[in-house]
Amino acid sequence: MKLRRLGVVLALAAAVAGCGTGGNDAGGATQAQPAAEGGRAGDAAAGAPASAGKGASAGAAEVRLVDLGNRIVRTATVDLEVAKGTLDETIDRATGVVTRAKGIYVGSSTSVPGQGTARGEVTFRVPVDGFEAVLRELKGLGTYRGEQSSTQDVTNQYVDLRGQLAAWRAQERVYLRLLGRARSIGDVIAVQNQLQQVQSNIERLQGQVDHLEDRSSFSTIVLDLREPGAGPGQPGTRLERAWATAVSGLGVMAAAALVALVWLAPVAVLAGLVLLVVRVARRPRPA
Repeated sequence: MKLRRLGVVLALAAAVAGCGTGGNDAGGATQAQPAAEGGRAGDAAAGAPASAGKGASAGAAEVRLVDLGNRIVRTATVDLEVAKGTLDETIDRATGVVTRAKGIYVGSSTSVPGQGTARGEVTFRVPVDGFEAVLRELKGLGTYRGEQSSTQDVTNQYVDLRGQLAAWRAQERVYLRLLGRARSIGDVIAVQNQLQQVQSNIERLQGQVDHLEDRSSFSTIVLDLREPGAGPGQPGTRLERAWATAVSGLGVMAAAALVALVWLAPVAVLAGLVLLVVRVARRPRPA
């Protein structure tokens, strides 16, 4: 029984050591080195995980050698001026353009003030291959007033996550084999604890991979639509919203300063009176 437990412990250490190349992004796994001279039973048990650890590294290398293509995250915000009273119609036409390109309508927000000039914002997700064509077609729905666009290359991050995920899946297979060979309750609990940590890292990495795949497979297009004469205080561009937020923040700070002044004024007056009384009391009296 002691030899069997020693073999399981050595197997766990070898498996974790094989996954040490995952780095901090792999969930902060503790690197361990297999113990030496663990007896024949320990060497036999540690042999399989060690070879599996090599297999995990090889699997990660194979993933890195596969041409996954460039993973580019693209976003664009287009400013369009549309004819008066055609805001809803323009949103419908834009939705039709995106739908034909197999894109996704995310949502929109519109506002019509009292004077009747409306403006709004609508967000779409389009396949990355059709990004340029859809963007050109959307620009033709109104009078082009400018745009803001950005690109982010996440290829290296994506490939690295895929490599780490392959290594952790190899570790999961090792622990599953060890769990099938366990003969005592203590061995089963020890293997299950390590297996839960590995599976937690797999789920976390898989979520990051899925997120990058979604962002790089579908680009984001935001249409900022406004009718002629649309005044401030509407959804507006990002710069306008940032300016409005800054002004609002200054108003909050001014209000806080006024409250502090009102509270401190009586305290200052009272302190002045006390100081005056003390000075009068200390003044020498004439003989």
